[in-house]
Amino acid sequence: MEASFARFDKKCESACRLSLRKIKYSLAFVLTSKTVHESVSSILESLRSSDLEGAKRKIDALSPEIRSERERGSLLAAAGICVSMTKGKDGTLQSWGQDRVVRAAKTVESSQLADDLDRGYAEALMDYAKLMQKTA
Repeated sequence: MEASFARFDKKCESACRLSLRKIKYSLAFVLTSKTVHESVSSILESLRSSDLEGAKRKIDALSPEIRSERERGSLLAAAGICVSMTKGKDGTLQSWGQDRVVRAAKTVESSQLADDLDRGYAEALMDYAKLMQKTA
């Protein structure tokens, strides 16, 4: 009886350790997502203030930290706005106006085939539109 209890106790201990590892991994992922979201917000703030070089540096630094499709979509949106603004300064492409950004985000969100990457992209566009509204 005592031997079977010891085996049962060992199995429970092993399962408990496994659960704790999963919790630690999940917590680390949540913290990483929050950090990435804050970094993307910082990039958008740099773009709003027309600090294109600073935004490019932040995009390059953030790229290796991306873990999910939603984060990748947010970073792609920020990079796209940066490229658009860079070309706009060179005179080859108009920079994005607030109504254009909102329209693009709503189009992405309304797509029936939208996935996490698309949702992240749309969220970053909406965040940028809100920042632009504050300055207007």
